[in-house]
Amino acid sequence: MKLTLGQAATTAKRSKGTLSKALNSGGISAEKDDKGRWQIDPSELSRWMSANPFPNSLENQSETPEETHENSVLGVEVKMLRERIDAMTAERDRERGQLVDQIEDLRARLDGAEAERGRLNALLTNQREEPRAEGGQSFWRRMFG
Repeated sequence: MKLTLGQAATTAKRSKGTLSKALNSGGISAEKDDKGRWQIDPSELSRWMSANPFPNSLENQSETPEETHENSVLGVEVKMLRERIDAMTAERDRERGQLVDQIEDLRARLDGAEAERGRLNALLTNQREEPRAEGGQSFWRRMFG
């Protein structure tokens, strides 16, 4: 069973770009299917991997990696993004403080309104007219009680 470019890259633990370059330069022989996808024989991939082993990272790298232009651009971008995150965090904390103050103010107003309502309820009296007795009272009794 032949491998696609992605499967071969996964098997070889290399990038698809690396294998694509090897295919285009003739380092790996393969054929394309009717949809134009590479079909790589596993034995051919194995042959290429043995001819192109991973570079030994301890022998071929210096103690400090070289900073390429791409790395420096990425470093600047990371620094800018961290600054934006810090600014957004500070803004969020400021807004949170304002909201907490507003909530406390609204709670104080509500407590004051409830206290005022209780005070006003206590002042209210029954101001309905009392019903008259059915027998009718005499004039003197109504005047002098």
